[in-house]
Amino acid sequence: MPSYSKPGTERVWQTPKLRDDDPGRHHPVGWAELFFDLVFVVVIAVLAGNLAAHENLLKFALQFTAIFWVWNGFTYYNERFESHGLDNRLFTFVAILAVAGLAIWGRNGLGRNYVPFAGSYLLARLQTIALWLRAGYHVRRVQRPALSFAGAFTVSTALISVSVLAPTTWRLVLFAAAILIEIVTPVITGQFQAGLPPLTRDKYPERFGLFTQIVMGQTVTEVILSVAAANSVSRISVPAIVLAGLGLLVGFGLWWVYFDFVARRPTSQVIRVVLAWIYLHLLMLIGIVVIGVGLSDALAVSAEAVLPVGARDFLLFGTAGVLAAVACIELTLDREPDEPTSPVLSPAMKLVTAVAVAGIALSPLQMDAFATLGILIAALGAQAAYAARVYYRKHQR
Repeated sequence: MPSYSKPGTERVWQTPKLRDDDPGRHHPVGWAELFFDLVFVVVIAVLAGNLAAHENLLKFALQFTAIFWVWNGFTYYNERFESHGLDNRLFTFVAILAVAGLAIWGRNGLGRNYVPFAGSYLLARLQTIALWLRAGYHVRRVQRPALSFAGAFTVSTALISVSVLAPTTWRLVLFAAAILIEIVTPVITGQFQAGLPPLTRDKYPERFGLFTQIVMGQTVTEVILSVAAANSVSRISVPAIVLAGLGLLVGFGLWWVYFDFVARRPTSQVIRVVLAWIYLHLLMLIGIVVIGVGLSDALAVSAEAVLPVGARDFLLFGTAGVLAAVACIELTLDREPDEPTSPVLSPAMKLVTAVAVAGIALSPLQMDAFATLGILIAALGAQAAYAARVYYRKHQR
């Protein structure tokens, strides 16, 4: 359950204090953190809409990476400096305003809305950096990573500022370089963070699980809204209803695979492994959004018609990417003595399945929506069946 403090038990305004408590203590997600995450529902819907409107996949990935890094920046800061004072509520609301700007100008955010979209990104990141500098002022142990983050942000700000005056192609290159610098900086500063207290083994993975739920919710939304749109034009057919059910089953399969193999286990405490865990989540989340858009495109055509190449590729390559990412994430997780999954077989199954699905995507086969979704369900179902077998067998002992 989210954390809640009784009135009068917390100081009104709190200075940053590095969380350094018993690693075995339960750390619930706060209500303010949950509310902050909800704002990203809108942002992700806007970016999915860009992709559905046939925006360049690389542009979508670039925007999504920027937005994910904004979310991760606040999440990581709150992981290190948990606070329940009014300062936390104020900073959260200011962050929500910046994220709202990302949503408002996210549509064509790397085109005609580039200036306000990039400005919203810088505003959101500026607050994160300011919070780290404030923490570095009060907590000597975090001064070096705080200054490193600030230095990277300064370079990022300069690149984005120059990009406003550049032609479209160079604008994208400069913006991509700015984002890359920011997401690579934690790797460079890993040695400074290695001496910090261990990450929570429940709250931090739970935050990523909640964000993943939000992204998966977009997949469910795409299916339901596609059927509703078709029904508003004419009465939908039985094959279309069955196809929509299969689309929801794909979404449920994605949920099953992630929450059985990833979300229930903590990541390693080695900072570079944690960073790999974060980057792999980014790749997985992009794949989930791509699948959702592919489902929307598949439901927009006749159930018996051959799927357009774009929709087929989104579904197949998206699924292959998600399975490969989950397989790699498994390798970053800690294993308890009673962990039922095999450290070799479990990720190997996902990698082999991912290669097989990608091979089908690269083939010249023409398939309708039923055949394509059948492949996805089989690929995800194999992992779910393995999970059910090892987990339920464990509980029956």
